[in-house]
Amino acid sequence: MSSEATTIAALERLTEALRSNGLELNIGDATAARHTRDELADQIGDYLVPRLKRLDAPLLVVLGGSTGSGKSTIANTIVGEEVSPAGVLRPTTRAPVLLCNPEDEPWFAGGDVLPDLPRLTGQSATGDAVTTGTVLRLVPVSALDPGLAIIDAPDIDSVEEANRDLATQLLGAADMWLFATTAVRYADAVPWDFLRQAQARGTSLAIVINRVPPGATAEIVPHLESMLEAARLAGVAVYPIEQTDLTDGMLPAAAIGDLHQLLSELATDADRRSEVVRTTLDGALDSIGPRVGTVIDAGRDQNAAILELQETMERVYSRARDGLSDDISSGNLLQGEVLERWQELIGTAELMQAVQSRISLIRDRIGAFISGRPGATAEVQGEITSTLEQLLIDHADSASSAVISAWKELPGGRQVLDDDRSLERSSEEFRAIVASEIRAWQDDILNLVRERGAGKRTTARILAFGVNSIGVALMVVLFSQTGGITGGEIAIGAGTAGLSQTLLSALFGEQAVRELAVEAKRLLIDRVSGLLDGDANRFRVKLWSVVSPQEHAEALAAALQDYERSR
Repeated sequence: MSSEATTIAALERLTEALRSNGLELNIGDATAARHTRDELADQIGDYLVPRLKRLDAPLLVVLGGSTGSGKSTIANTIVGEEVSPAGVLRPTTRAPVLLCNPEDEPWFAGGDVLPDLPRLTGQSATGDAVTTGTVLRLVPVSALDPGLAIIDAPDIDSVEEANRDLATQLLGAADMWLFATTAVRYADAVPWDFLRQAQARGTSLAIVINRVPPGATAEIVPHLESMLEAARLAGVAVYPIEQTDLTDGMLPAAAIGDLHQLLSELATDADRRSEVVRTTLDGALDSIGPRVGTVIDAGRDQNAAILELQETMERVYSRARDGLSDDISSGNLLQGEVLERWQELIGTAELMQAVQSRISLIRDRIGAFISGRPGATAEVQGEITSTLEQLLIDHADSASSAVISAWKELPGGRQVLDDDRSLERSSEEFRAIVASEIRAWQDDILNLVRERGAGKRTTARILAFGVNSIGVALMVVLFSQTGGITGGEIAIGAGTAGLSQTLLSALFGEQAVRELAVEAKRLLIDRVSGLLDGDANRFRVKLWSVVSPQEHAEALAAALQDYERSR
C-alpha cells in the first residue's frame, strides 16, 4: 500500500472516530471543541482525502469573506460575465457557485471534492437555485484556464447560521483562500478569526481589500500588512480594489488586473500550482494532531463529568439500600398495625405469663390462638406488606430527590435532567411492583420454612401451626430489634418477638432459627436492592441517552495514533 493510501485509510478511520464523539454536555470548552470536531471531519472528507487521491487535480480557490465585501462582483469580473448574482439584499450568495473550465468540470461534478453537497450544473436565474444552501452550483466558463477553479462562497458572518457553517466548510476544502474584505471592515473580529485559522493550518492565502477610497491605498494597505505581520501572516499578498463605478454589475478589468494575473499564473504554472497545493495540504495534515487533541481533551472533560454524575447517583442509591437495611433491622417495622395484628393473632397478654413455662405449653397455647383465628395470619402478612411497601417507596422517593439535588450542582447535571419532573420521585413502574415483590419475598420465607421442616416430626409440628403462621413468626423475629420502638411498646414488642423466637426454636432449634433469620433478611435485602437498582436505572438511561460512551474518546485517541504512524 502506498504512503498516500495508508494515510487516506488512517484519515477515514479518524473521521469516523471524530463523528462518534458527541461531546453533548455543554461544559467547559465543549462548544469550541464541537466546532473543531465538525470542521476537521468535514475537511478530511471534503479536501484531504480527495486531494491525496489526486495531487494533480485542479487547484481550488475559495473566494470567501465578510458580508458586503463584493465577492460575487469580483467573481463575475474575473470570468467576464454574471455567473454569481450580486445585490443589495443580504445574504446574497446563498448557494455556493463553483466556476471552472469545461475541461475540469468532470472532476468537480464527480463528487470527490465536497462529496456531501449535491450538484447543480449551469447558470441559474436569480431566485432559483441560488436561494438554497444545500447545493453546489457548477458553472463551466471558458474564461478560466484549465487547472484552476473558483468557489464564490456564502458570507462568513452571515445572519443565517447555515450560511456561516457552509462558508466554513468551503474554506476547509480550499487549496487556497482568496479572502475578501473592505476598507471599512478589514479590522473586524470575525475575518481575523478565520485568518488566524489559516495561519494555524498553513493554508495558502491571499487577501482582497475591496472598496478602497480613491487615493487611500497607500495608507490602508500598509496598515493591513502590519496587522498581518502581527498575526504571523507576513508575506501574504494583498490585492486592493479601489472604489469605482460598476458596468453591467462588474468592475473595470483594470481594477482586478493584479488579481487576475495571480490566478492566470496559478492556472498555467504547474510548479507554482503544486507548491500552493503542497503548502496547504501539509499545513492541514500537520494541524490534525492539535485539532484532534482539542477534541480528546474535551472528551476527557465530558467523561469526567459523566463519571461524577453516575458515581454520585450510585452513592445516593447505595445509601438508600443501607438505610433500608438499617430500618429493617431496627425494629421500626414491628410496631403500629403490624405489632397489633400479630398480638391479636397470638394473644400476647395471656402468653406473656407462660414465657418461663414449658415450650410444649407455649406451643399449645399459640397453636390454639392461631387455629381459632383462620385468616388472621393473612392479615399480619398484609400489614407487613403494606408497611414494607411504604418504607421502600419513601426511600426510593428520597433517593430520587437527592440525586436531582446533587446533579443540579454538578457540571452537565441540569442538562441531563432536562427538567424531567418524572425523576423527582420513584417511578410508576417501581410503585406498581413493590407490593408484588414483597409478597414474593414472603413466599420465599414460606419455602424456607418448608425446606427446614422437611423432617417428618418437624413437618407434623409445622402442619399443626400452619406454614403461613410459622412464616409470619419468622418475619417477626427478623424485625424484632427494638431500635425503633419506644415507650410502652418496648416490652410488648420484645415479648412478642420472644414468643415468636420460642415457637421457632421449639420447631427448628435455636441455631436453625438464627440461620433462618439471616437468610430471610438476605432474601429481603436482595429483593429491595433489586427494586431500588431498577428505579435508579432511570437516571442511568437518562445519562447515557444524552452522552456518548467513554470508549468513543478512547477510539479517537487510538485513531490519532494510527494517523500519526501513517505519516
